[in-house]
Amino acid sequence: MLTKLQHKGFTLIEILVSLIVASIALLGLAAGQLKSLQYATNSFDYTMSVIQANNAIERVWPYLCQLQHSNPSLYDDAAFRANLAPQTDKYTLVLPDDFSNDLTIQVSWEDKRLDDNLDNEIAITGSYPALPSTCTP
Repeated sequence: MLTKLQHKGFTLIEILVSLIVASIALLGLAAGQLKSLQYATNSFDYTMSVIQANNAIERVWPYLCQLQHSNPSLYDDAAFRANLAPQTDKYTLVLPDDFSNDLTIQVSWEDKRLDDNLDNEIAITGSYPALPSTCTP
């Protein structure tokens, strides 16, 4: 009497299909991880630009009396503006043309890895109090 041979295991086609499905899934996970790293880096740049803008606002404080009363042209001085510049070349700081007690500072950075066509820029406004004319610089 002839018996049918029973095959246990997978065929070559089943293995190839499962490898293709697994490869596609792993490629999708890798693409998601790459995009996650890109956004994390951009988030870091955003945080650093906020720190750079706050740093510039804080660096104005020692000169506030001069800027408001005795030497307003100090704001136009190249050395003064260089002192406010970010500590790294990756960020670009933009100051308004004239000093005011509500000083808005913009910091931008370039991130070529993201293709969302959004501006990588923040703006922070520092509000300084009006000091009395008797203040000492």
